[in-house]
Amino acid sequence: MGAGGELCYPCRRSRLCGVVTCVVVVLACLLLVAIVVYLVFRPNLLHATAAQADLSTFSLALKAWTLTYNLSLGLDLTRHKPRLALRYHTVAADAYYQDQRFAHARLPDFAQPAATNTTRLSPAFHGRHQLLGGVAAAAFRREDTEGTFSIHIMVAARTEIQAWALSLPGPDMKVDCPLRIQRWNASAPPPVFHPTACHVSY
Repeated sequence: MGAGGELCYPCRRSRLCGVVTCVVVVLACLLLVAIVVYLVFRPNLLHATAAQADLSTFSLALKAWTLTYNLSLGLDLTRHKPRLALRYHTVAADAYYQDQRFAHARLPDFAQPAATNTTRLSPAFHGRHQLLGGVAAAAFRREDTEGTFSIHIMVAARTEIQAWALSLPGPDMKVDCPLRIQRWNASAPPPVFHPTACHVSY
C-alpha cells in the first residue's frame, strides 16, 4: 500500500480488470440468449392457425343484453425448422365480441419438443356475460340474421427455451385470431369452418 493508505497501482489495475471481465461475461451471456431467442422466434418461424371452431350456442337476451355462449376452438401452433424444445407457461385464452371480452379460459402448460412441428390447443368457453352499451347489441342483431358472428380470440403465454441442459426465458407470446364463426343449428348439417391464419407477436 502506498503513502496515505491508497491502493498501489497494480491493485487498482487488478480490480479494474475484474470489473471489466465481469462486464464482458455478462454481455457475452446476453448475446448468447439473444442469438438463441432469434433462432427460435425469428419471423415466420412460428405460425398459428384456427383449424376448427364449434359455436353451438350464441344468443343475446335483448332486455338484459346477456350473452349466452358455448364455443370451442382448435388452434394449431406450427414451428418450421424446429431446433430447440419450447415450454409454454401461464397459457390463457380470451374471447371478444365487439371489442368486449366475454369469456376467459386457462389452458394447461405444455411442451413442444424439438422434433414436434405442430401442437394443438383446444380452448373452450361456455357461460353467460352481460354486454355493455347498445353498439354491441345492435351488431349482434345484424349478425344474428345470418347466423355468422365476428369473434376475436386472443391467446397469451410465457415461453421457455430448453437448449441442451439449459433453460432460458423466452419472450411472451401473443396469438391474435379474428374469426367469422357460423352458429351451429341442430336442424341443419354442421357448418363448415374454413381454417384461418392468426397473427403471432412477441
